[in-house]
Amino acid sequence: MYTHAIRSVIVAFGLALALVGAGAATARAEVKPGDRAPELDGARDERGKAFKLKAYRGKWVVMTFGGSWCKPCKKELPAWDRLAGKWAGKVVFIAVNLDNDKAKGKKFMDGLKVRKMLRAYAPEETTAAADIYSPPKQPSTYVIDPKGIVRDLHAGYESGDEAKPEEAAAQA
Repeated sequence: MYTHAIRSVIVAFGLALALVGAGAATARAEVKPGDRAPELDGARDERGKAFKLKAYRGKWVVMTFGGSWCKPCKKELPAWDRLAGKWAGKVVFIAVNLDNDKAKGKKFMDGLKVRKMLRAYAPEETTAAADIYSPPKQPSTYVIDPKGIVRDLHAGYESGDEAKPEEAAAQA
């Protein structure tokens, strides 16, 4: 029963993200809904160790790509960080920073007070993560199911997007 409730919340989350993006241009990404989520080749965690997405198999994952140059990311990351706190233990939220200078990326996320999301650093010039996923714009958010399948891709961010998943979950 608990698993069914979590699944309902996550499906509602994915549907809400899809509805939010319905008016936007169709996302054209290398990795799209229905695909198996590939590893973030070359990505590192905050301690410099290899970041392995497969470590979160068996859990729902919300993973977003962005960087310090991304103006909408400045609003999106704090919003997802708040949801990460509310949904801790049910959903893993990952912020993938694409800044070529890890220190700049860290300073960017520290400045936004991103504390509850996991951080992965995948510099565009030295890692393959951005090339593999080819996010259509910054930010781009992928919802990945417990089997590692991408269930939704939402390109961009607008104020109010963070409320959509919670509204949908309340109705589920």
